[in-house]
Amino acid sequence: MLQRLPVSTTFVKFLVVGGFGYLVNQSTLFLLYDSPVAALLPAKGSALDFILFTHSDVRLLIASAVAVELSIISNFFWHERWTFRDRERSTSLPIRFLTFNSASIGSPLISFTTVNVLTPLFGINPYIANTIGICLGTAWNWTWTSMVIWPRAQDAGAGTGPAGDGRR
Repeated sequence: MLQRLPVSTTFVKFLVVGGFGYLVNQSTLFLLYDSPVAALLPAKGSALDFILFTHSDVRLLIASAVAVELSIISNFFWHERWTFRDRERSTSLPIRFLTFNSASIGSPLISFTTVNVLTPLFGINPYIANTIGICLGTAWNWTWTSMVIWPRAQDAGAGTGPAGDGRR
């Protein structure tokens, strides 16, 4: 079915994995911010003052940071095993993971910053703010994962189209 779509199957897989990562992110954010598990963290609205950094809700800060990292780990696993499984690996798994985590920093920073600015400063629901941040980071993430972590092989006469999925 994916091969009949007029877009790259790799890109569709990327979006599916990203959707799953979104669910991991939102679930973790809920667990650590609004569920009974969150009682282990500082109370909502507890401020944090650290040198020149001030944040009005340290629980949100911790919950969103953990949610972002767990979604990165999930996305790496699924990209490695499914999205880009047919692409050549020129580095070891730990190096690819560290590179993925480093290269992916733009998207999580966008998400992390968005939720931690829109919620405390503008009163936007943290789940909506998180969704906005994740959407903003998608283009950044696609560029880095498809061109840096799992680049297409430079195969001049292989007959692959620009999508890198074997179609012209």
